[in-house]
Amino acid sequence: MTTRTIRSLGAVFWIGCLVVVGGWLVASSRGGAQPLVSAVWTPTDSVELSDPTAALSVGDAAFAKDVSADEWHQVGHVLRVDPDTKTATLSLYEPLDQDRETSFWDRRQPIEATLHRSSGKVDDVIATLLPRPKREQLAQKISAAMREHGEEISEAMLPLVFETVRQSLPVIESELAASLRRHDAEIETISARFREDIIQGQMVPLVRTEVLPVLRLHGRGPAEEIGREIWGKASLWRFGWRALYDSAPLPERELVREEWSRFVEEEVVPIVENHLDEIAEAVEAILRDLAANDVLRERLGDVALQIVNDDEARDLLRTIVMEAIVDNERLRQVWVNVWTSPEAREKLRAAGERLEPVIREIGDEVMGTRSDGIEPGFARVLRNQILGKDKVWITLKNESASGADPARPIALRVATDFTPYPIVHLASPE
Repeated sequence: MTTRTIRSLGAVFWIGCLVVVGGWLVASSRGGAQPLVSAVWTPTDSVELSDPTAALSVGDAAFAKDVSADEWHQVGHVLRVDPDTKTATLSLYEPLDQDRETSFWDRRQPIEATLHRSSGKVDDVIATLLPRPKREQLAQKISAAMREHGEEISEAMLPLVFETVRQSLPVIESELAASLRRHDAEIETISARFREDIIQGQMVPLVRTEVLPVLRLHGRGPAEEIGREIWGKASLWRFGWRALYDSAPLPERELVREEWSRFVEEEVVPIVENHLDEIAEAVEAILRDLAANDVLRERLGDVALQIVNDDEARDLLRTIVMEAIVDNERLRQVWVNVWTSPEAREKLRAAGERLEPVIREIGDEVMGTRSDGIEPGFARVLRNQILGKDKVWITLKNESASGADPARPIALRVATDFTPYPIVHLASPE
């Protein structure tokens, strides 16, 4: 075969490829975009879905569980999406006619379609990496490691924690005081508004109607008894002549104050001490009645929510916390100095040696090993987070209740609980 003939055959081959691809593109532009797999693997049936969420895209996969093997399989994909009518055409690789057998659904019952989405948030990632059985298994390993080495790790870590707290408190306190001084005008404005709206408008009437009656009920008896005893010990003569002496133009004064101090110390205090049991009982009864007061509890809860939900107060509190703790460079330096000191490095190294085996086991459980390959959950997370794949999919099963109209599109339901992507795409080990 000559070179000219070889070139001619090659040209014919590539022209044929261009014609096929061009024809497919033209057909796609006229009939709606569809994935290349539909041109190679022709579906055996199709159904219409009603998608009010408008979340489906061409090529999104549909899965069904093989009831005989309890495994998920891809049984179709989204062929077309009509945003105007909010419907989608789902191509199925398994037929819906009653003449052929299938292990995915019973054709005598209508199909139920459920939309699943992966948001990529931390909760979804954790649910994918650590399903419940694996979480329980890892928790057992961590508990066993802590039972074996917990005391040694605590002895190594607690001194560092205590030293961090000891050095951090003065820094936080000083920066907190400085932040409060910087925002003094804003604090005064909010306090004045709270005094008028909450204290005067809500708390004072609440105390008058709900608290004072309880205080009178339980505190009046002990207070009157103590008052009578104190009055019986008071000497009007001793106070009277001292008051007259203090009012006279004499060099030595303040005898009334001295007499009052003596009277409180020698007379009032012993009387009050003799009635401490009655006072304690009265206080206990007051607190018990106030705690059981539904009106008081509800109103205080409303006041607390009003303060918490105040935008100006919340923004100011967030700013003060940020300045005093989060953005506090002195505090950050304290933590760096404590946890990077030679003593801390040695203790962290010793603790790491104790925990390294279980940490490696956890890493193998979560990500996989060289011998066994990548863990399915980790593979799902990599495809979703790195490649942006497997974000939307559909699961199909028979409806539990019949009565659906076969002439109407299947209503696409939205899953309320997150479930990982049904299948795992892994490279062949060969």
